[in-house]
Amino acid sequence: MRRNADHAGQPSSGLGADETEQESTRWPKRRVISDLETLWEVPEQPRGVLFVAHGCSHSGSDWWPPSPRCRHCLGLPEEMAVRRAALRRGYAVIAVSSFDRDTKCWHNTAPSRSEDLQRVPDILRGVMKEEGLAQLPLLSFGASSGGSFALRVGAVMPEVKGVVCQITPVNPSIFKGLERPFPPTLFVHMAERDPSKAETVTQALAVLKEAGTPAAEIKVGPRPCTPEFLQRSPLIPQKMARDIVDTLTEAGLLDEAGYFKEDPRRTGWQWRELLQPVVGQLSLEADVSQVAELFNVAYARHELIGDTTGVALAWLEAGGKADIDELQRQEVERQKAKGR
Repeated sequence: MRRNADHAGQPSSGLGADETEQESTRWPKRRVISDLETLWEVPEQPRGVLFVAHGCSHSGSDWWPPSPRCRHCLGLPEEMAVRRAALRRGYAVIAVSSFDRDTKCWHNTAPSRSEDLQRVPDILRGVMKEEGLAQLPLLSFGASSGGSFALRVGAVMPEVKGVVCQITPVNPSIFKGLERPFPPTLFVHMAERDPSKAETVTQALAVLKEAGTPAAEIKVGPRPCTPEFLQRSPLIPQKMARDIVDTLTEAGLLDEAGYFKEDPRRTGWQWRELLQPVVGQLSLEADVSQVAELFNVAYARHELIGDTTGVALAWLEAGGKADIDELQRQEVERQKAKGR
């Protein structure tokens, strides 16, 4: 089955064995800087800094679990996977909430007109200076609206040494006419079910490569919604995960191989009613729900994903000169060796 082949080339989990990692009681630090909520965490021996930009309807507080330091933090599974992967590789992580708190999207426009681009670069510089990180390489990561914004941050900040754009690239015209070469850029997108974004990625890759910028892509395909997959969230225990999958199967929402038949964003009215008794107090609300985010990842049309973070960072660490397919193969083998 073709979809199985697509999925076989991807790392098998976002949290997996790492979900038992103990969260530090010292982090995150949180402060409102220049009107924007800013959160960050620094590992013991930092080698670099990763700026992470959320998507629309989200916030910088999605990347950490609730704690006395951040009671409103959500700790969404994919955001947590990105942050943990970065910390394991020695990257400090800085998250900022966008200026627009109605749509929660980023102002993806020219710097002179963007409330976010007028603030975020100085916020990043200030936090890096405060934590003694100013001399370390800065990488920019984002998904959806945040993916476009991550690219724009790379265009306006000379300190940025690499960009990971998930799902939504900007118009490739922003790469032209820059006073300096654009940093190595990796696009992670869900090409099979989002062909329009895939076309823009193809255009962006061509423009960047023509300008001599290392650029590559990772295509993420659909995957089965299995109990193991749902346990990427530490808030979904094994029995709940099995019951969720059984309920979806009995309702005819999954096919015989466990794939969603339709976009779960469109069938939410159906599965939310069916699953609320199964998940109890666990939220099923769009954009704040662990379950909903994982369903979106499984369907693979438009969602932030944590699986590819280690590969993305390794590619950027190599200056964009490594073979992205070989890095993915190595990651798959590493996951198999861990028994995931």
